[in-house]
Amino acid sequence: MSYHSNLAALKKLLANQNERLSVSSLLDVTAELHGDKSIFFQLSEQQLESPAAWSALSLKRQVNIRSNILKNKYRISRYQRVGILLSNSMEYHLWFQAIVRAGGIAVPMNGGFDKTELDEYLAQTGVKLLITESCIWQGEAPSQYIDNYISLDNKNLDARGCYLADAAKDETDEFSAVKLSPDDVVLIVHTSGTTGLPKPVIHTDSTLVAVLLSNSKAVFTSKDERMMLVMPCNHWISHCAFIVTLVSSDQTWWLVKQYSAKFILSNIDQYNITSFVSFAGNYARMYNEGLDNYRLDSIKMWVSVADVSYEVHQRAFVQKGALLRVFGKVIVKSLFIDLLGSSETGVPALMRSISSYSNRFGRYLGKPINNSLQVNVVDEYGNEVAVNQPGRLVVSGPTVFKGYWNNSEKMLGVFHDNCWWTGDIVYKDKRGRFYHLDRGVNLIQTNSGQVSSLALEEQIIKVSGVLNACVLGVKLNDADSQAVACVIQSNVRADAYAGIVSAIKECELARDIKHFVFTLSDFPRGLTGKVLKRQLKSEVALLLQQRGDEIVHNFSVI
Repeated sequence: MSYHSNLAALKKLLANQNERLSVSSLLDVTAELHGDKSIFFQLSEQQLESPAAWSALSLKRQVNIRSNILKNKYRISRYQRVGILLSNSMEYHLWFQAIVRAGGIAVPMNGGFDKTELDEYLAQTGVKLLITESCIWQGEAPSQYIDNYISLDNKNLDARGCYLADAAKDETDEFSAVKLSPDDVVLIVHTSGTTGLPKPVIHTDSTLVAVLLSNSKAVFTSKDERMMLVMPCNHWISHCAFIVTLVSSDQTWWLVKQYSAKFILSNIDQYNITSFVSFAGNYARMYNEGLDNYRLDSIKMWVSVADVSYEVHQRAFVQKGALLRVFGKVIVKSLFIDLLGSSETGVPALMRSISSYSNRFGRYLGKPINNSLQVNVVDEYGNEVAVNQPGRLVVSGPTVFKGYWNNSEKMLGVFHDNCWWTGDIVYKDKRGRFYHLDRGVNLIQTNSGQVSSLALEEQIIKVSGVLNACVLGVKLNDADSQAVACVIQSNVRADAYAGIVSAIKECELARDIKHFVFTLSDFPRGLTGKVLKRQLKSEVALLLQQRGDEIVHNFSVI
């Protein structure tokens, strides 16, 4: 059955029970519809045994045990925030379901959360009960802000902690889920933290149901796909993918813990994956690993979510795999689907489909593809701007977030007439096609005019020997304008470095502006894999003050 057929069947089952579709009822009806068919598979580079597998029915049993622990042992109250802080694994999804079905609000946090910021985030969200494991704390006890915690292992427990296996001993796998209203808050996810403390993004039952009802599923799969997702399991997109896959019952492999590009590519071949979904940063890692060392012929679609990928990567991936074969012959090569969205938009705002025949690039974002979202370009006062004029990308619709928990200040200046500004500066042509100029905070004001960091990065990354690029605007000696710093990742020998610098100077956007080039072995990245431009900018500004016009090669970032 197709996704939409399954969704219709689930709604019919619920109607027969006088129930509506909700996050808390989803597991019950998907277990009834799909039974013991294995849907989810968990792969880890650190564990070489066969992948762990779950059906909707086995998920329900395990989730119910966890819900009983929360209700019987910890007496969680309605709307109590319960934190989840783990190494990357499917446990995030089990606990999300368990917390919501028990009446709480799930607060999943990335296992790499900066411990110097964690207490502030816990205080902001009001988390006092935490689901965690010892590897997160590196031999230390969990944060003193936490009153109680459940640990997936029995190492380094203090008086506040309880081993999950011990807590589950007397609990059954039967549980009656709390009924939800559409406006009930069920999930608080956090942003990447690239501009400061990660923001707690509020989603209700209605926003998650709107994700299920939207047409975005058609972008990813058709029927009986074999999907692979490579992303942090705490992330909003991961939770959306989880509930959507519960409906579709497509076999889905989740890569967990830490994973190398080599491990990703080899498992695409091993499991004959047809649809691959990940962030732009992982596509860069896979590209740099070398695609020609792998078969990759089962792939129909490469899907990049959240941030937009670079042209050089898009062109390379569509040469691998095939969307359509006839008698084994490739008729249509694979597609690369670029989706621009965020935790706040709920579903992608814009989609672009790249094929081996595509010739429209230059930060082309595509068009709105989801009937759940209205997308527009406006000025700072919320007025629609003219065609081909730059403005703010704004969205509105039922999947859009409901605010930042306990942080209303962050809502100031980003909402006009119920439309939320994504932070992107774009323009739209007369055919309704959207083009990306930059993130608003990353546009560079130079003496020669405004420079788009993203557009210059697109040009630099095409230079031979450049593996990755990050363009920053930094101020020198209290000047009003900014200088441009081009930070690259490269594996060339030091004696070949001057050639790269010369090639960058010939990039169209770099010719008429003062710029500096630096290299480092890798970029500092945030919780979702995004480059921490804020951190990188402060390090580069300090180097420029100290070293002047000297080319700096292989500097380190703390």
